[in-house]
Amino acid sequence: MNNGLTKKATKSTVYFIRIKKDSLNKEVKDTLAIRENKYNLNDQISKLIQRTLIDNEKMEIDYIYNNFGKIKTEIVKMSNDNSNNTVDYFYKDTLLIKTLSETKNDIFRFKQIGEYEYNSENTLKQSTLLQQYIDSESNDTITNTFEISKYDNKELVTKSELHNYKEPKRNRTSKYEYDCGILMKIREFNSKDSLISNTEFKYEFDKFENWIKKELFINKELNFIQTREIEYK
Repeated sequence: MNNGLTKKATKSTVYFIRIKKDSLNKEVKDTLAIRENKYNLNDQISKLIQRTLIDNEKMEIDYIYNNFGKIKTEIVKMSNDNSNNTVDYFYKDTLLIKTLSETKNDIFRFKQIGEYEYNSENTLKQSTLLQQYIDSESNDTITNTFEISKYDNKELVTKSELHNYKEPKRNRTSKYEYDCGILMKIREFNSKDSLISNTEFKYEFDKFENWIKKELFINKELNFIQTREIEYK
């Protein structure tokens, strides 16, 4: 399905919950954000609304599609910013080859460029993402990162390398492991190739085999829970 689910749906809502321990070592749950996805008649995401509860901010994304049913533009609106930001998608035939987003304000200019490469069978094999924050007054680059992601023959990301050109010591490599296409583990390595975190995922599924609860264990300790409510057609 185009909605990432096994069945047609009108909406899904995900709750992002952080797990902490209090002074008595008791588990405390804190809901950080709520994300709502709405789907169109073609079972594609048409709108995303995310609210962060700690600062009461809201982000809305509207998805515009071309005549081939591919995303053409994302229109992003933040509650703390009156301007709309866009992400434009570019295709060669029906294959996505580039995404471009640029934001300007009085303080900085942000640019994000994604590029995509395919094998001879038109299966995604690699993507790159360049992110730059540039000081609007001095034109100095504040941050400059470049991420390379590799994919298997099912277009699941298997490895990503994040390069921070201003602070190379913050370079990171992540490796992903799956079970029947479901993400089960992410191992993160630092710039010296030392393992710094191991994130494991545990799931609960509904009768349609869509996950409704996802637990994130970082270095064997439960840190986050995501719960999902799905409104099926």
